[in-house]
Amino acid sequence: MKRRTLSMISVAILSCVGLTASRGMADEDEQQSVTVAFGRGLNTAQQNNVVNNVMLPNDVKINQGGVVHFLVAGFHQPVVYKPGTKPEDIAVPATGTFINDPTNQFYLGISPAGVSTNPSNAGNRVESIGFPETDGIVNGVVVSHKAEPGVYLVICNVKQHFQTGMFGFVEVKAQHD
Repeated sequence: MKRRTLSMISVAILSCVGLTASRGMADEDEQQSVTVAFGRGLNTAQQNNVVNNVMLPNDVKINQGGVVHFLVAGFHQPVVYKPGTKPEDIAVPATGTFINDPTNQFYLGISPAGVSTNPSNAGNRVESIGFPETDGIVNGVVVSHKAEPGVYLVICNVKQHFQTGMFGFVEVKAQHD
């Protein structure tokens, strides 16, 4: 009787482990929502502290239709460029705080410098960037473009941060791959 009970418990445990493992693998394959730290945090946000100037992880994979949530910490501005753009393609100006290169831009993040009504957006914030499978159309007009499969370059638009290596990549896979 004890052996049979022990056997049944073992089978039940192994079944639960098997179900959990397959569920975890299915979620990993879907990749519809990924979180990325864009800066280490306000506790490291002192001027010229390059330890803060990172994108973690700096290589992300997501399926078309998915969203990357950038947890922006402090004075950073994520900019996403279309597939094929490399870090060396970015036109970095000789002077100024920001890069502002519009060539092949897919997304321009919120400026940390703010506007006259809000002089600073340099606090912690979330910027969710969608990589849609289809164009967004309102009244026959395309208001947001489909994200083509490929590798998107993500940089920090703050010139000094980009120059010290604050960039990474988002690989967008077609839904049927």
